[in-house]
Amino acid sequence: MITETAVQACSMAPGYKVPTNLELTALADTIVVATVEDERKAGDSWNGVVLVRPTFLIKGATLPGMIELSRAYLGPDEQLPATNDVSVLRAWRDSHGGWPARKSDPRELRRVNPDALTGGCVRYIFSKGMKLVLFPRRDTDGTLKPYRSSFSRDAEDVPSDDALWVKAVREYVVIADHPAKERKAALKARIAELSQQPNDPDAMAIAKDMKVELAGKRLPPFD
Repeated sequence: MITETAVQACSMAPGYKVPTNLELTALADTIVVATVEDERKAGDSWNGVVLVRPTFLIKGATLPGMIELSRAYLGPDEQLPATNDVSVLRAWRDSHGGWPARKSDPRELRRVNPDALTGGCVRYIFSKGMKLVLFPRRDTDGTLKPYRSSFSRDAEDVPSDDALWVKAVREYVVIADHPAKERKAALKARIAELSQQPNDPDAMAIAKDMKVELAGKRLPPFD
């Protein structure tokens, strides 16, 4: 079983950089699509654990066992009422045991899920049945733990194993397999190849994201 610990409040060290898609893919020892199955509740949402089962291997030799996302919880199935009244929204949250999880934009490849912009600045609210793309890496003792980093796309949900984000991650896995000094050339070559598929919207979206990666740009305000 793989476990992780998130920080309870945002506190960026000076010079902190949000990992780019290529960096995120390169630092992971394995990458999986995993289905949210259950949770272990605690006295408050900061001490709960969400249980996620890997079902599809993107990077690595073998599919790991159950993953634990610490300091996380399953949001209610109901949606928030359509109002901007903060007192009404807070009352709804309290009566439902927390905020509902917000789904990731299936066509987004660079910006993080909005739930990662609150709390500990890592995504901590999920829904049962969600498919998440996770990036476990080995700790100093060799134990695999899900990588979590502030404002990072380390726990985006996807509609399927063939979703755009999954395809993009698979592309970056291939690029990351090159020595670091050869990755820019590999990116340029792959951008050129993908650009020859104008009728494939996924290929075009990935090529566009790779151009951002190649330029070394990180989206504000996280750089």
